[in-house]
Amino acid sequence: MSCRRRSLVVTQGERAPRSGRLSLVAATVWFGLSYGGAVLGYLAVNAFAARLLQDEFGYFVFAVTASTVVGQLGLFGAHRGGLRAAARLDSGDDESLVDLRRAVRAVSTVTLPITAVLSALAAFFVVGEDQGAGRWVAAAGMALLVWFGGQQKLLANYLRGFGRIRFASLLEGRSGGALVALCQGIMVGGVLLFFPDLGLPAAMVAMAVGFVGPVFFAWYVVFRGWRHVDPGRPTLKGAGQVIKRNRHFASNMLGGSLNSNLEIWIAGLLLTSMDASLFSAAQRLSLVLSISIMSMGVVFSPVVSRLFDRDNVRLERLLRTGATVAAGLTAALWIPMLIAPTPLLRAVYGDSFPAAAPLLVILTLGGISNVLTGMCAVTLTMSRHEAIVANVQWAAVLARVCLGVLLALQWGTTGLAISAAAVTAGLSVTFWYLTHRRMKMWTHLTLRPDIKLMRQTPG
Repeated sequence: MSCRRRSLVVTQGERAPRSGRLSLVAATVWFGLSYGGAVLGYLAVNAFAARLLQDEFGYFVFAVTASTVVGQLGLFGAHRGGLRAAARLDSGDDESLVDLRRAVRAVSTVTLPITAVLSALAAFFVVGEDQGAGRWVAAAGMALLVWFGGQQKLLANYLRGFGRIRFASLLEGRSGGALVALCQGIMVGGVLLFFPDLGLPAAMVAMAVGFVGPVFFAWYVVFRGWRHVDPGRPTLKGAGQVIKRNRHFASNMLGGSLNSNLEIWIAGLLLTSMDASLFSAAQRLSLVLSISIMSMGVVFSPVVSRLFDRDNVRLERLLRTGATVAAGLTAALWIPMLIAPTPLLRAVYGDSFPAAAPLLVILTLGGISNVLTGMCAVTLTMSRHEAIVANVQWAAVLARVCLGVLLALQWGTTGLAISAAAVTAGLSVTFWYLTHRRMKMWTHLTLRPDIKLMRQTPG
């Protein structure tokens, strides 16, 4: 068969969704609806926590975001490497399936438990001795948050790679996805109603318990798909191989988490507790702007893995169409933040937080750059350019520390917001440029979106 004919076969095979796999349009709609539910749950969790903790709300956000970063560190990139490998997996390829299951077992039984224990020790010593039993509760809550949060990310990525798009969508997004956010909202709301005096330690445990049901059900679904293969006993050598194979993913994900949360930690360390809470509230709400482009990035990840180096022209058309759709949806979220930030903050967080309105406006000006430049970081990561993404992420982390500390000491929360917006915009533009330079394609929005092509492409 000629090269031309082979190319034609591959292209035609990708034009119709695989059996049992949703089209890219259907996958986007499904994930968008699920992500919307996750955001509502995420806002409910933050609203309940803000009313429960008030001036300690900043420390709650600090603890939850720290557990997210540590949980990703414990995965060592196995979740993203697993998604890319699972998306390219051929039917009947049991050897590759064994490798995927071995990676899951290695991080679940070796690396993730170690990071959970270390995070529990850190929480125990950070919480003051005057908290009494609260120190032990906070330590247990942190360990559970790290382990279950890591499992949620791991399983959600594997499910999407295997084509279980509906269920994967329910486990992805803010607060661990719609299912986890719903459970966490119920748990934190219960603490607010029935045990308001228990404070921060109880809120952390409630967040961890919210992961339990969805994570165990996800384990059951994933296990059914590979129970016929045996990965062998978990060993330190196997864990080492997983770390080596996914080290760039690990570095990339850790750098990305730091870029999302670093200013919150700077605020907690350098500013008053109320200023830290105001900044945390504005920063958390500004992240809602990334809903649409993050949704597209999640849905498009397996598509980039499959089409890269097979049909780059078609891939670029899909990416720019996705960016255009994301920009339209984002506009509906951005306008209320610009014209009515004060009532928006009061409605979400209560009467103590309208003072964060100027911070919210500044942060959104930087956050909109993620949407305008499209899915450039996802495109680089899923096309075996994850090393350069990691390098850029860490350069941005260094810039956030230096500029953020300097401006926070000089102008407080306003200076910190300006720093965050500037670095975020610079990061987005850098990824956009590198995607064009490395892959010879653009990712920004287009005036001629091709929705029909999205309908013909499996998600």
